[in-house]
Amino acid sequence: MTLMTRTLTKILLISAAVVSLSGCIRTPEWTLFYVADQTPLPTEIAVQDHITGYYNSLEQCQAKGAGMLHLQLSSVPAEQAFVCGELCQVDEQEQLQCKSLAVGAERDAI
Repeated sequence: MTLMTRTLTKILLISAAVVSLSGCIRTPEWTLFYVADQTPLPTEIAVQDHITGYYNSLEQCQAKGAGMLHLQLSSVPAEQAFVCGELCQVDEQEQLQCKSLAVGAERDAI
């Protein structure tokens, strides 16, 4: 194997590794806050204690919330059971801030 072939092989391997790892470090944009399993239902849903998962799209987040509601056979309406928050972060005052909130889902169950 020539020096140029070895160098090209190394570059291709490193490039492939970087591309494959970039998918692993993508930050999910949506946070699911789920409260249908709590009694009594809290009045504020989008708080750190209610985080149930992180999703790449609003549709995935809403599907998970609706699916959990369906599996629990809950009679709680989706708009009171879960919220999906976009780009949520904790600020300097330790308060959770989200760019936007999507309450419930278009369908109450899947």
